[in-house]
Amino acid sequence: MKKTVLKNMGLVVAVVLLSGCVSSESGDCSETMAKAANPLKIGWAKRSIVSDKPVPIAGQFHLRVSQGVYTPVLASAMVMEKDGDAAVFVSADMVSVHPAILVAVKNILKNEVPGLPVEKIIINATHTHAGPSDRDESKNYPNKVKFTPSNEMRSFISRQIADAVKEAWQNRAAGSISYGYGFATTGHSRRTIYLDDTGKRDQAQAGIAMNGHGKMYGKTNDDMFDGYEAGTDAFINILYSFDKTGKLTGAIINVPCPAQTSEGAWMLHASFWYNVREKLEAKYGGIGIICQSAAAGDLAPRQMHYQEAEKRRYRLKYADKIAAYMKNPMKYPKAWIKTPEAAAKRYERDTVELMRAEDIANRIVAAFDEVLAWAGKEKMSNPELKHEVRTLKLARRMFPAELVAEEEAKRDEVMKEEFLKDGEAYEMLIKNSRLNRRRNRIGGVSKRAAIQDKEPFITTDIHVVKVGNVAFASNCFELFMDYMHRIQARSPFEQTFIVQLTVDENDNVSYLATGRAIANKGYSATPYCNLVSPEGGQQLVNETIKALKEIR
Repeated sequence: MKKTVLKNMGLVVAVVLLSGCVSSESGDCSETMAKAANPLKIGWAKRSIVSDKPVPIAGQFHLRVSQGVYTPVLASAMVMEKDGDAAVFVSADMVSVHPAILVAVKNILKNEVPGLPVEKIIINATHTHAGPSDRDESKNYPNKVKFTPSNEMRSFISRQIADAVKEAWQNRAAGSISYGYGFATTGHSRRTIYLDDTGKRDQAQAGIAMNGHGKMYGKTNDDMFDGYEAGTDAFINILYSFDKTGKLTGAIINVPCPAQTSEGAWMLHASFWYNVREKLEAKYGGIGIICQSAAAGDLAPRQMHYQEAEKRRYRLKYADKIAAYMKNPMKYPKAWIKTPEAAAKRYERDTVELMRAEDIANRIVAAFDEVLAWAGKEKMSNPELKHEVRTLKLARRMFPAELVAEEEAKRDEVMKEEFLKDGEAYEMLIKNSRLNRRRNRIGGVSKRAAIQDKEPFITTDIHVVKVGNVAFASNCFELFMDYMHRIQARSPFEQTFIVQLTVDENDNVSYLATGRAIANKGYSATPYCNLVSPEGGQQLVNETIKALKEIR
């Protein structure tokens, strides 16, 4: 009997040493890490990606130019390295990241940090609609408002991201990870469905949307309201990192929600991720946070009904914070808020958005603490790390000839609309940038239709990363939630973090809608918005699953 017990205990010890440190809750993994042949190394760093200069802000049809910085706006970097492989995670408080930034970051690091595998860098945007834009924002229309040009923006942001990655790589040291999931409602379906075809009673502007039974942010107090196209996903996936003494050093937090609170702000703002970082740093010190949006192309932090109840909730719950905001509200150009009545309405909306961010952050932090309390009991210093990058060709969304003819006729009408050639600078900026955007979106349908037969596929890169029994799978899209569930349900890993809006060098970022959504129409599921078809979406699912199974 004793020999059997001792033999079994020896087996347990061997398994622990092979799989990595599994510590007690108090957690000193140093002894086990010393025994591990090649322990996991982890490094963290962050940088601001804004300056004091006026910068363009993307995320609306009209261009905005920053009226100041409302919260810190960051690029955060985490490095994991083991056995000759690495994963470099970067989250950026931006609506999207231009491929030129990824290329520049790689080139900087190739020159300055020999040995760092630049192909293993994964940069995701948090999708805040109040972050700095790196796109060409002022071409082809009259504009008097001065702001930092795109080449300067890209150069600055690339340098900041590269410096964050460089520091994280240089800081890497033996550590451990733990992981788990919790629940925190962050995103809600933003596509409302109606019993009738709303396109017949509420024509959308050409170049913006094509409404049908579905409508983005459609009113719910409508007699024809039938429900929401998607549900919500309350899962929050978290991977924690610790130093060799078991002290928390950071976490990757992955929620199915874009950072779209305060999406109409004219000041730079990191949305609810600012609140999350502030609260976690107050509790745990200067830890690093990688902020990831899971698939959420059809989700948003905005709730579509109970809106009056939501206002009352915040009025009673956050009275002091609302009062503080009203004493020092966000700044806007006069062309955007022309009357005291308009200002009062705008500031009320701001308080709802800001308190919504606070509420979401409180839920994320509560889940973070709850998961850490049990997941932190099992710290692993020797998990297997594998990272692969794969290039996929996904079926393009094809446009029938009659649709193209309709859009070309619409474009002819839109082209007759004239830009403002003079007047108040911001009024010109708002009107002209919006008109230019509509023209480009309509024209984009014709351009894509012209090449669709010769180029029936869209090229994109995905990353798949294994860290023990956790996986990360990236994509460049605003991915509808159903695709994430298809991947997670079939994944061979205990937990699979889906990371949307990761930049690759192909620049094919777009919404990837489901077949159900395309049938319903509405913004995000129209030809203006989709490069890839639902068939291509399923190809993305299948190829991601294939990669996960092979890396497992």
